[in-house]
Amino acid sequence: MKNPRQNTKSKPSLIKKEKLILVREGLFFGLTIERSKSDKNTINRGIVSTPNFVFYSSNTKCLIDYTNQTNDNIIEPITKFFTQLNTGTTLNLYNGTYTDTNSNIDADLTGQYTFRSYINGIVRADVVSVESLSSNISRYDKTRFNNIPFFVSNTIEDQTFVTTVVKNKFGKNTKNSFNYLGVKVGDYVRIGTEEPKRVTEINVDSDGSEYVVLDAQLTVQDLTSTPTKVEIIISVIDSYRGEPKLNESVGACIEYFNGVVVSCTDNHTPSQCRLRASTTKGIITEITTGTFCSTPETDTSVQTNITESLVQVTSALAAAITNTTTISGPILKGTNSKNSFYGRPF
Repeated sequence: MKNPRQNTKSKPSLIKKEKLILVREGLFFGLTIERSKSDKNTINRGIVSTPNFVFYSSNTKCLIDYTNQTNDNIIEPITKFFTQLNTGTTLNLYNGTYTDTNSNIDADLTGQYTFRSYINGIVRADVVSVESLSSNISRYDKTRFNNIPFFVSNTIEDQTFVTTVVKNKFGKNTKNSFNYLGVKVGDYVRIGTEEPKRVTEINVDSDGSEYVVLDAQLTVQDLTSTPTKVEIIISVIDSYRGEPKLNESVGACIEYFNGVVVSCTDNHTPSQCRLRASTTKGIITEITTGTFCSTPETDTSVQTNITESLVQVTSALAAAITNTTTISGPILKGTNSKNSFYGRPF
């Protein structure tokens, strides 16, 4: 039977302030709340990655794409940096010199930009002033920068903040996991009776344990043998219709912005995916239950060379999800087969 596909579009905002909405919950074993750590966050901490730049609207606006990276850990410091910025913040770019020897194109993107938004690794900004742009291209490929360009904002000061690591010893590939509840960075997690805390990082330890990092200090506890209620909460800033259903079938939730896929997340209920469209203005979501997002090994992991071809990812990802509706075969990590789970046993 064909899986139902549901489209959800964000509506004009009726809610004027942030509201936290419960979307999933579960009873976990194997949790530990570990000693909090102090982390110093600087304006360029750990950002050693070159993005692609796409200029448009007569070079008055640009998209800065950090998503095409080989190291998954890169996105975490990038997200920490840009989520601290308010719309309208001034950004100064350094090391912007660019050379394409094949096309004899030289440019220098060093200059001043105005931050507008950050969504899943893509920064949207206005161009205030730059040293020089080419009249022949609109896309500046990350492989052709002479050095690693980096942004500085004078509004972000060095600060020390406290975090808590909540470890799930069962790992991510069970129904006793944050992965199964569809947690994303930016969501809120309530452990037991604690107040909800924002998720700043999701990862897997070397021993296979799944963990989330929360941006606050919780009491250190060993809850390995204690059944503990875990709630996943989304911060909603737009309007939404109807309360979410917590026990629906799960599937792949795709998020679009201006027709471009910015995210695909597994293990989402239709209600959970629908509310993703209420977290950021302009986001549209679509869910196909009973399927999974394509893995990095599939043909959807493409690098495009003009802005318009980014839209190809939308159709490619949608096609891949349709093609994986019927899944069979063993659970194999590190495989190229679309008939294998790539570590997702649900």
